[in-house]
Amino acid sequence: MNSDSVGTCARQPLPPTVQVSELQRQKNGALKAREKRRINNLPIMQFDSRDLELINMMQLTVHVFSVALGLDVRLTVREIRDALEQAHIAADGHYTLKHAEQWNSDFEFPQSAIDADTELWHQCSQDLTATCKAKQARLAHNRLSVQRVRQVFGNSGTKYPGMLQSDFQLLLDFAANGITPLLADDFVPQSTNKPPLRARYLTLKHTVNCLLYKQHTDGTVLLFRTKDVEGMKDVHFSPQHQADSKGKQEGRVIGDLSGQHDPFYTPLNGTASSKPALRALISSTWGEIKHPTVDQLVLMVLTATDIHGWANVILWKKDLKGAFNLLNYNPAYCRLFTFLLSDDITMIHLAGLFGWIGMPHAFQVLTRSLQAMCTYIITGLCHWYVDDLMAVSPTISYQKDSDIVDEKVQSLLGHGSVAANKSFHARKLEFLGWIFDLDTKSITLCDRNLYKLIHALFSLTPQEKVSIAHIQRIASLTSRASMLNSHMRSYTHELHIITSGYTKPHVRISLSLLAQSDIMMWRSFALILISEPTKLSRSMESFRPRDPQYCFKYDASLERIAVGVYLIDDDRLVTFAATDLPFVVNNEARRQNTMEFIAIVFGLLLCWRMGIAHFHYDLHGDSKSSLAWAKNSRVNSIIARRSNIVFTTLSMHLDSHVATTQHIPGKLNTVFDGLSRHKTASEVGLDDCLMYDADSDKVIIEFLQLCDPDYLIDTLNSHITLLCRCQTLLSPAPVLTVVK
Repeated sequence: MNSDSVGTCARQPLPPTVQVSELQRQKNGALKAREKRRINNLPIMQFDSRDLELINMMQLTVHVFSVALGLDVRLTVREIRDALEQAHIAADGHYTLKHAEQWNSDFEFPQSAIDADTELWHQCSQDLTATCKAKQARLAHNRLSVQRVRQVFGNSGTKYPGMLQSDFQLLLDFAANGITPLLADDFVPQSTNKPPLRARYLTLKHTVNCLLYKQHTDGTVLLFRTKDVEGMKDVHFSPQHQADSKGKQEGRVIGDLSGQHDPFYTPLNGTASSKPALRALISSTWGEIKHPTVDQLVLMVLTATDIHGWANVILWKKDLKGAFNLLNYNPAYCRLFTFLLSDDITMIHLAGLFGWIGMPHAFQVLTRSLQAMCTYIITGLCHWYVDDLMAVSPTISYQKDSDIVDEKVQSLLGHGSVAANKSFHARKLEFLGWIFDLDTKSITLCDRNLYKLIHALFSLTPQEKVSIAHIQRIASLTSRASMLNSHMRSYTHELHIITSGYTKPHVRISLSLLAQSDIMMWRSFALILISEPTKLSRSMESFRPRDPQYCFKYDASLERIAVGVYLIDDDRLVTFAATDLPFVVNNEARRQNTMEFIAIVFGLLLCWRMGIAHFHYDLHGDSKSSLAWAKNSRVNSIIARRSNIVFTTLSMHLDSHVATTQHIPGKLNTVFDGLSRHKTASEVGLDDCLMYDADSDKVIIEFLQLCDPDYLIDTLNSHITLLCRCQTLLSPAPVLTVVK
């Protein structure tokens, strides 16, 4: 493909089904954005008597909820009001179209800027590729280059052990030629079929144009009169767009490279039919995107503290300035990033922009390269997340680590490529929306995400209809927050499943009683978290992988459950038990998985009775569902909800954690299958002396009774009652030393 002809083949209109799906995509996107803005603007406080009614109700609910969890937290009316008011105020930080419009109401592009780029175009004999190359060359002294890549990574890219040769070669290509965009098979540049200007852009043209002009002053775009661009060969016109941005009145500018105003127009990001193949091509060419997780960041900190001690390390982070804008496009392909603006002006991008489907993958090449480099050059440990560096170093070497990162990154990407105003170091710092605290050795939600959670939970009335988008927001936020407390994972499943099957975000539905109850539980959790964060922060040590000390082997029938607790080291049986279920179970197929899960609960009860605590354990069973439920501390069946709550309560009380799970085919799980079908210990080859007499233990039987799947648990009261009963049964915690 030469620089003068990106693609000129005849274009047939898309099939009717594809046309419909694209129109529907656009409509759904608009509905989703509108509903998002509506939810953002929902109030928490009404500033009348309703506020006090809500606060008084939550004061009682929080106390009962905390007692049920064994915390006994008592929040005052003032504490609850302060928490809700803070979240209410934080919600006002959601800027909208109106705010962005007010940000700038009179900006116009200077004619001198257009004239300068037009003059450069004429100097290049009206060759757009040469013009792009010439303007990029003006910044070349302070941008990524072949010389810089080889200087930083070595001539052959082997200076740093973690550097992938494939990334080194890609980085050299980006430096020499710029990023060459990958195109869908059905793509044809749209130089005459120009998309109309978006209504949002026209409303915000002064604000958006002002933001775009900043890129012009940085030298990464060209400005022309549209009539001049219309005569350029193979340019591809796309519409300019803008999106709201948290904390920024002006929002952020993005390119709409997916929109399709008519069936003949082929967007740069691919059509509905070609986009999947284009995504696969991009991923295979530039590599998959793998972001570091919270777990990985915690383990990074734990590794550092194991070496240097908690008192002798410090957290720090940095940010690249400009991010995507740091990488140039291939000048022969800049014509594909042409955007119509107001007042007959057109902008052509010379460097990366938000909105193009390939940019995140292309930038990930740089991210992986920086990860390899920084891992090697600092004495501490680090992870890069796109353009953000998060690190931990010994306090005495932090400054040296920070300085060498600044030096090396700027040696590669140019002076000023590290944002000085976004470099921080502290004992308590935010990584990926979580507060990492070295003094308390814990993590918790940052204020921004905590207020977002509270706003989502309290800006609705559970007894009234709620939009699908609002429920989905709550489900997403609560799933994230459940990382802090495994018990709360039980209260996310219903919020996810009640929206299944709905495609329109603005449609409102009634919440099930169970969903209403879950929201009240989460409201209580969030208020405790904001008022007494240490009560529910998660210890970093809890993330540490541990070798299991025990193994539970179990099975169940619809009448009887059986479990054995074994030592991992020598597979020696510690104790085992079998008992009839204290409730009647019908032969419905889905009941079997619940009974298998209750057998795992039975194993925890045996450990409690044996005085075994603070342990990790493996699970061996023939039910894949029960294994997954225990590993995730969350069930996918409403009839297993009660046993899920008993399981998490026991797990927290015993400080017990599932290490690994192993599925054992039913035909091989003969011992505990036999016990669950009324065979005796001797018949299955076990020592009677190691058998715990569960049938005579009234407390264990009551715990199992609490798991009865036919005993409905769909209200707040039923949940609280179950939790309180668990705490009452656990409070004596008698230890029986039946087994040596």
